[in-house]
Amino acid sequence: MDRTNMTEAPDASGTADPDAAPDSDALILAMTLEEKVALLCGRGFWVTTAIPRLGIPAIKVTDGPNGARGDGVSGASAASFPVGSALGSSWNVDLIRAVGQALGQEAKTKGAQVLLGPTINLHRTPLGGRNFECYGEDPWLSGMLGAAFVAGVQSEDVGSCIKHFVCNDSEFERHSISSEVDARTLRELYLTPFEIAIRQARPWSVMSAYNRVNGTFASSHAELLRGVLKGEWGYDGVVVSDWGAALETVENLNGGLDLEMPGPTRSRGPALVTAVREGRVAEGDLDDAVRRMLRLIARSGRFTTSEPRAEQSLDRPEHRAIARRAAIEGMVLIRNRGLLPLDPALVRRLAVLGPNAAHGQIQGGGSSAVFPHYQVMPLEGLRQGGNWQVLHAPGCFNHKYLPIPAPGMLSFDNADGKRESGIRLQLFNPGEDDPVLVRGVELTFNPMGGLPLNMMGGKRVQPGFTARLEAEFVPDASGEHQFGLLSSGLTRLFLDDEDLIDNWTAQQPGEAFFSWGSTEKRASRPLEAGRSYRYRIEFQSSPGVLVTGVRYGILPPQPADLLADAIDKARQADAVVLVVGSNADWETEGNDRTSLALPGEQNALIEAVLAANPKTVVVVNTGGAVDMPWLDRAGAVIQAWLPGQEFGNALNDVLTGAANPAGRMPTTFPRRLEDTPAFTSYPGENGRVYYGERLFMGYRWYDSRDIEPLVPFGHGLSYTRFEHAGLRLSGIGADVRVALDVTNVGARDGQEVVQVYVRPLRPRVQRPFQELRAFAKLDLAAGRGSPLTLSLPPRAFAIWDVTSAGWRVEAGDYEIRVGASSRDIRQTAIWSIADDIAL
Repeated sequence: MDRTNMTEAPDASGTADPDAAPDSDALILAMTLEEKVALLCGRGFWVTTAIPRLGIPAIKVTDGPNGARGDGVSGASAASFPVGSALGSSWNVDLIRAVGQALGQEAKTKGAQVLLGPTINLHRTPLGGRNFECYGEDPWLSGMLGAAFVAGVQSEDVGSCIKHFVCNDSEFERHSISSEVDARTLRELYLTPFEIAIRQARPWSVMSAYNRVNGTFASSHAELLRGVLKGEWGYDGVVVSDWGAALETVENLNGGLDLEMPGPTRSRGPALVTAVREGRVAEGDLDDAVRRMLRLIARSGRFTTSEPRAEQSLDRPEHRAIARRAAIEGMVLIRNRGLLPLDPALVRRLAVLGPNAAHGQIQGGGSSAVFPHYQVMPLEGLRQGGNWQVLHAPGCFNHKYLPIPAPGMLSFDNADGKRESGIRLQLFNPGEDDPVLVRGVELTFNPMGGLPLNMMGGKRVQPGFTARLEAEFVPDASGEHQFGLLSSGLTRLFLDDEDLIDNWTAQQPGEAFFSWGSTEKRASRPLEAGRSYRYRIEFQSSPGVLVTGVRYGILPPQPADLLADAIDKARQADAVVLVVGSNADWETEGNDRTSLALPGEQNALIEAVLAANPKTVVVVNTGGAVDMPWLDRAGAVIQAWLPGQEFGNALNDVLTGAANPAGRMPTTFPRRLEDTPAFTSYPGENGRVYYGERLFMGYRWYDSRDIEPLVPFGHGLSYTRFEHAGLRLSGIGADVRVALDVTNVGARDGQEVVQVYVRPLRPRVQRPFQELRAFAKLDLAAGRGSPLTLSLPPRAFAIWDVTSAGWRVEAGDYEIRVGASSRDIRQTAIWSIADDIAL
């Protein structure tokens, strides 16, 4: 198998013909200054501004990296694919391209021309709130997977928007923090995944980040946007602001930001018109941004198909299959003491325990969340997937806020008089008695959906709108019920007209809804099983708030001793599957995590269950790293990440051996937070965060400092074994071919990920011990082998030379290290480069 082109990706610029659009120069000449500025501002939350006089249509965008949600108002559901860290664990560029292609198709069902993804920032700290969106800690891995994702999306003539450019690596003070990073680190780590994706796949758009970089807002950063992105890399697409990040009128346009989102404009409009007329913004720079927008519209095909399409929910079998395959390939078997795969002849009674067993987390919180067509939880998947009796108990809770009502817990009569699960939403414009919108919602913690924003395109919702949410609640059990309510805006919760929770007259600021929301208020009432209760929430939007929404929770009566119940069921079982983790309250856009510990009493639950039954598989359902003080005592451990709608089915496939585990860690799990490279500098202070670890981020830190991680970068076990042999190097100078033979020497078919690291033996400047520079994933039948060839281009050996401000390969000896993880190197060879090479 020849993988000499691993560093190249197919042309992903799309097949729509830009020449089918009207002549850009002619359009620009015909446009007034006001029209040019209008084209560079959003009209609504998801749509740009059209110029009807000149036949210039608007385009629609949609979140996000793991699904295509649409505007959140139509109620259309979407396929939910695994999140970025799960996709990163696949190490499979072909699979990621297929996921991207499916997401391009999904975007079309939402009438969108641009999908806002992928997220290719890096896991600088394991506490990053959006780590789940990103592929991992390595720039080479992230860039290659990002390029494949872009290629897949754009093969469907839907644009991809890579984000967030750049150094947007945590959520702390995310709208203002300055990432202080030196030139080498910026080039060799944080810019690299963007450079790979842009050079290989040519995404139609790039999203600038909220944060500042070395003191300058990323949306105003001329050195990065005009100098590096558009100049050095020759990028011809649109730079769009993250939502609400365009804060500076003159600096944004002069810095290279093309499109301000969302609309209506806050920093452009008349202010930008005045700046151009006064000469503070050159009209030539304005015209360049307009030309880029026209190019984007042409690529989308909107000049020839200008009618907007209604959003649809299309649950396609092929998308189900891709989502399941991606979830399987992303699951990492961290440890296995012979327990897996489960033997059906020996497991007649299976205990499925843990807070995430019946209510697992398929995605993270924030703008990437979608309304899934369906979701299969681990408990459901295991009940349907084996001939065993299933026992279940949650064992403990892990919620931050009270749990969102399960489907069917709340219901209402729709316009046809039919009973519908969920809650009825009515929106009212100020001073009006007739609702502007009435529909049912299964409202989840999804601030970019659920309640529409007053700026959403295509809706008549005005600033200052109010809402009423009503449903019937029929408890399944008698006893004390807890109710929770938080919101971005003013809210009250009524039960049978009793004012149960007042979150209106007084609120405390909280972390939800990207920190626009209140803290949660709670109340409890004893309720009777089978009796109908009227459940009503009244809402008043707040002026000047970008993100508007409501989150409510209900916790029914619970057993007196959850832990004892779980221990009892563990003792009764032949084997245990213990599903622990987090949820979208903990791992979400808008705030970082504060600890590596699993939330609540989950570690105590794990210890107790392991003591009761050592034949326990611990399934970790998180988007990022957690500590595992029980790792050495577990029968098996699987990192499932946040695996999308097929969670339960994919987990069953892996546990039973219907699928062989093939995931590899895209990020390092530390033994303790104090071991992490950014420990002394995260999260920052006085408006700045210093990247003091410099090049030594992720495994580069652990390997260079000889710190033993909990789970190494690249690690992942299989139900079979692979041998690497016959390492051979060939090439000229710094252009090297790495050849070897890989054989599946076990009894099961499986997939191996071959990883190539480069180690400079006597560097003249400070460098990490080793760095990933190539990889390939192979499908090998039991007993079969395959030759493999990978390329190491000159950049694989290069450093950023701060003196010449360019890439340079140092002469010297390099150890080429080939293995199955950063800590499992199977073969090495030396390659010598005789002379320095300027690239």
